[in-house]
Amino acid sequence: MRVRKRTSKRTSTRMREGIKKKATAHRRKERKQAKTDVTWKSKHKKDPGIPSNFPYKQKILEEIEAKKMKDMEERRLAREAKQRAREQALAMGQAVADEDMEDEDDGKSGLAALADFAQQAAAEYDGNAHGSGMVDAGDNYETKELDIDFYDNDDEGDSELEQSRKAYDKIFKTVVDASDVILYVLDARDPEGTRSRKVEQAVLQSQGKRLILILNKIDLVPPYVLEPWLNVLKSSFPTIPIRAAPGATNSTSFNKKLTQSVTANALLEALKTYSNNSNLKRSIVVGVIGYPNVGKSSVINAITSRRGGPSKVCPVGNQAGVTTSLREIKIDNKLKILDSPGICFPGEVKAKTKVEQEAELALLNALPPKFILDPYPAILMLVKRLSQSDEMTESFKKLYEIPPIPANDADTFTKHFLIHIARKRGRLGKGGIPNLASAGLSVLNDWRDGKILGWVLPKASKEADGEVSTTQTKSIGTGTQQAPQKVEQTTIVSEWSKEFDLDGLFGSLDAAIGAANNEDGDANME
Repeated sequence: MRVRKRTSKRTSTRMREGIKKKATAHRRKERKQAKTDVTWKSKHKKDPGIPSNFPYKQKILEEIEAKKMKDMEERRLAREAKQRAREQALAMGQAVADEDMEDEDDGKSGLAALADFAQQAAAEYDGNAHGSGMVDAGDNYETKELDIDFYDNDDEGDSELEQSRKAYDKIFKTVVDASDVILYVLDARDPEGTRSRKVEQAVLQSQGKRLILILNKIDLVPPYVLEPWLNVLKSSFPTIPIRAAPGATNSTSFNKKLTQSVTANALLEALKTYSNNSNLKRSIVVGVIGYPNVGKSSVINAITSRRGGPSKVCPVGNQAGVTTSLREIKIDNKLKILDSPGICFPGEVKAKTKVEQEAELALLNALPPKFILDPYPAILMLVKRLSQSDEMTESFKKLYEIPPIPANDADTFTKHFLIHIARKRGRLGKGGIPNLASAGLSVLNDWRDGKILGWVLPKASKEADGEVSTTQTKSIGTGTQQAPQKVEQTTIVSEWSKEFDLDGLFGSLDAAIGAANNEDGDANME
């Protein structure tokens, strides 16, 4: 039998190089898939621990525990030593830096926490303005801050809610008493949510005061929403729409005919007309009030920029709580403007729970993100609001690229939506678990910046646009019962409009709104 010669296992160079290329491509594909894998993987290998059959395992564990307790005791002694050093320095009148102490939660919330955040934001703004060479407002306008302590030392025994109410009374009464004209700034996306009938009643009870409603952020609502709201608000008080600041990046803009210059000029002309027609031998004072982050300081900056002054006389920011004190800006010899911190006015519906109230404040952008402990109720309320309109719903799904979600109710949809946002934006915790709180805060930031289309339509009811209630109510700032004087709203609107000469201004603004509405209708037909 003939034995066949053994064949060689050597392969050709072409085959070897082909195998190398395939192996390299396979490893590259695995690395790429590992990057997109949402499963959390640690880069460090897990410590296997001490084997159970090791003879000295118990002794080693006791030594580790003793070392841990010793380290904890040393840290505690170090904290106590720092605290004693701080108390001694304060007793001797020396300044102590806050960074020397560990960050601890002071337990504040609500208006007290908002005031602390506002002071920090104002300090950062002043530092940035000084370092960047910003034009000082004092070069063109006389700016004076009024030092008023909103929290009395005598109120330390009161609850936080009571302290917030007293602080609100002091801010509001100071502005109303010092002002001749009150500009009540409202958010065009939810004018009714940022409006308080008690504020209007308090102004009507003050003799010689004038109230003008300022509908800000009109670039965030379409013309067919803006026009009904103007009709509703004009039936109660003179109302002027304004676009106080340019929109944020990637935000949808409406009413492009109503530019910042057009609306700011209209407001400035109305104030100058009232100043010239008034028989006062002094300059009139215009007070600006409203909820936090509705754009009160931006309205003042828009007015001053129309007169050739600096564009930022008052500090502004995209979060609530930048304005920390009353600020008086002298425009000329006949006009002064008083800027005030944002006030969360007391609600008229007392049946709402604390969670619902915080959710409403979050949607009104009245709370900084760092003080929103659980954004889920606010996101749920936002989803329910957007579901009332097909236009808002489609824009919402397109913005976040939401896949089809099998949900029968808003609660289930909101949970799946936050999970989708967490995975899409990388808001994942340990083990790849979606961080719903972080995802919810990012959505609230988009809502604050105007990236989400959303608005509230006016209610076709007499309570929404009718007369101010003349029933007995508790006066703001006092605990006494007063019966406000019955005033016909039609007479108020007509007389005050003549004083400010708003008929001519409304004609030009209405024409601009009509042109914007026609353009929007033509775009929809195309």
